[in-house]
Amino acid sequence: MSLGTPNVYPNVLTWLGVARELTGGTPVLPVITHPLDQNSFEPEDTPKFLDDKAIRGSMTDLFYKTLGVESGTFSFGGPNFLDSHGYFFDNVFGDLSSTGTGAANAATANSALAVGAVAMTLSSTTPTSYTANATIQIGTGSTSEVVIISTTAASNIVNFANNPLRFTHATGATVSTCGTPFTHTFAALNSPLGYGGAYGAQPPTHTFTDVTNIVNVFTSATYGTAPTNTYGARQYPSGVLKSLDFSGNAEQLLSIKMAGDSWISTVATSAVTNVTTNSRPIPNWVSTVVIAGNTVSSTGAYSGIGEFMVSFKRATQVYWTVQGQQNPFIIARGPLTMDGSIQWDPTNSETPLDLMLLNAQAPMSITMSNASIPNSGTPFTLTFNANQVANTKSKIMRSKILVGYGNTFEGISNATNVGGSGGLGPGTIVLTNNTPTY
Repeated sequence: MSLGTPNVYPNVLTWLGVARELTGGTPVLPVITHPLDQNSFEPEDTPKFLDDKAIRGSMTDLFYKTLGVESGTFSFGGPNFLDSHGYFFDNVFGDLSSTGTGAANAATANSALAVGAVAMTLSSTTPTSYTANATIQIGTGSTSEVVIISTTAASNIVNFANNPLRFTHATGATVSTCGTPFTHTFAALNSPLGYGGAYGAQPPTHTFTDVTNIVNVFTSATYGTAPTNTYGARQYPSGVLKSLDFSGNAEQLLSIKMAGDSWISTVATSAVTNVTTNSRPIPNWVSTVVIAGNTVSSTGAYSGIGEFMVSFKRATQVYWTVQGQQNPFIIARGPLTMDGSIQWDPTNSETPLDLMLLNAQAPMSITMSNASIPNSGTPFTLTFNANQVANTKSKIMRSKILVGYGNTFEGISNATNVGGSGGLGPGTIVLTNNTPTY
C-alpha cells in the first residue's frame, strides 16, 4: 500500500490515443488524444477458448480449456472533435484526397509516382522551403494529397516516410508547399491497390491506445507469462471500424459513435504522450441541410428538421488462418454503405411523404461549421454529401404537440460521390480543419 491511501485509478484520468499504422498489426504510439464520453469506451479482448468435452467415464463434461485464436472489439463515442475524427473517417472510407491553402514554391515530379511511394525526385533544384516537417501538396483535383516531409537530399529527393502516397501521379505532377486550412474529402476506396500499395482496396488500419495508468504488478517470475505493464497503457493494433454513427439533434452537440474489431491488446512498450486536441465541438443548430436543391429553413415546403442521423457502415470479417499465431490473418473490409433518418419535426407540408412516394432519390447535403459561433476555437467545417438519396420510410408522428414526419433514407451508389480512386460511392464526408494529413 502506498503512503496515505491505496492505489486507485480515476476514470477521468484515462484517455484514448489514436495513430495510423504503416504496417497493419504493428502498434504505433498515439499522435493525438481523442476525447470521448467516459462510459462509452469499451475495448475488450475476446480470445476464443476451446473446450475439451471428450467423455472419460466420469459424470462431468468439461476437462480442459485450450486458448484458441484471439482478437479484440471496441466501441466508443461522444461529441464531435473534428481534428481527431479524421483518423476514424479515413479508417472507414480509405480514399482520402487533401488540399492545402496558399500554394507556393512550385515544383514538379521528375518521374511517375506509384501508390505507396514514400519519396520522389523533383525535376529541378529542391526549393529551400522543402525542409523536414514542411507540408507539401502533390497533384490537384480528386487525386491531390498532402504529405509532410521527413527528410530531403541534395539530389532533389524529397522523403515523406510516414505518408505513403494514396494515388498515382504522372511525371510532371505539380508540387507546392501549402498551409492551413486543409480540406479533406473521404470517399469509398475503389482502386485495386489499397493503402500502402497492397492489393485489395483496403483502407489503413489504426492503433487505439487505452491509457488507464493501471500498472500490472505481476511479472513473468511471479505469475506465469503475464507481462508487466510499465506504462499503464494497452494498445489495440490493426483497429478496423465497421460503423460511424452521427446524431444531429438540434438541441445538442453533434455526437458520433463508433465500433469495430482489432487484434488482441498488447502492453505499450514505451511511454505514451497525451496530445490533447484543441478543438471544440460544434452544435447541431448551426447545420445547413439542402435536399433536392432546397435549403431547409423555417418557412416553405422544406422546413422543420429537428434531428438527423447519418451512418456509414462497412461490412467486415475477421479471418484466422493456420499460420502459427493467434491474431487474425486480416480483418477485411467489404462494401461501404450509407443510411440514416431525418425528423421533419414539425412539418408544414407533405414534402417528406412525397420524397418517399415519388421515389425522388434527390441529392442531400448537411453542412455544419463553427465559423459564426463566438469563442469556438479552431475553425472547422463538416459536410455530408449524398447525390442520390432514397427515402424508404415516411411515418407521420403525432407524439408531440405538432405534427411531424419521420423519414429514413439510404444512400444510392453513384459516380458523383467518389474520390481519386473513382468507381461509385454512396456518399462522402468533406472536412476542413488545420490538420494537414491523416
